[in-house]
Amino acid sequence: MWQFETTFSDIIRVTSDIKTFRFDVQGREKVTYKAGQFFFVTIRIDGKEAVHHFSLSSSPTETERRGYIEFTKRITASEYSQALDRMKPGDWVRLRGADGEFTLSPTRRDLAFVSGGIGVTPLRSMLRYIVDSKLSYDVVLVYGNNRFDNIAFREELDEMAAARKDIRVDCVLSGPDFPPGWTGKRGFITREVIMECIPDFQKRVFYVSGPLKMVLSIEEQLAAIKVPPEQVKRDYFPGYD
Repeated sequence: MWQFETTFSDIIRVTSDIKTFRFDVQGREKVTYKAGQFFFVTIRIDGKEAVHHFSLSSSPTETERRGYIEFTKRITASEYSQALDRMKPGDWVRLRGADGEFTLSPTRRDLAFVSGGIGVTPLRSMLRYIVDSKLSYDVVLVYGNNRFDNIAFREELDEMAAARKDIRVDCVLSGPDFPPGWTGKRGFITREVIMECIPDFQKRVFYVSGPLKMVLSIEEQLAAIKVPPEQVKRDYFPGYD
């Protein structure tokens, strides 16, 4: 594993309450990871160190070609999150990683990604890696949010789906407000939504990522339609309702 002190190199607003935090790792040969893994981020809050782990939203291809790693987070009311929200490029940080087994299967090529909210970050990393590396995976992403303007990476996900016939993206909005002309799914991700969006669900490996309640709910839905538990990988995000 790698560990080093550095600074925030760039902070990018993704939506009204989501930010991407980027770090320049050019010249650091040991900064390797697999798409979907997580790392630990230590910052200082009132002079004391505080650490949390985050999925890498960047892809290994972006690290190799552009020299950065990053994570993407929804800003909440927690002390750590509020401190992150105040961070500026040049502020101190310590990074350690990478770890985790929520990564692409080397043998199973038919995948189903099911995510809610900011849980899409490791899936974005995997999709970016698949596209950049021109890998032969067939992926369906079913992505739930409450509002249209909360869909992280919306334009990029649409671009990836438009560029490759073997990547499909279905966004589901729980509402109650919907943008004019919205033709996507409405409500929550239920077994009916899964079966409609992923009719060949029985042959796919599922990657479920999001808040714990959402992940547990999706696991129940998958069990109800008899998806074998060995075909389900999970990654839940603590601190989100």
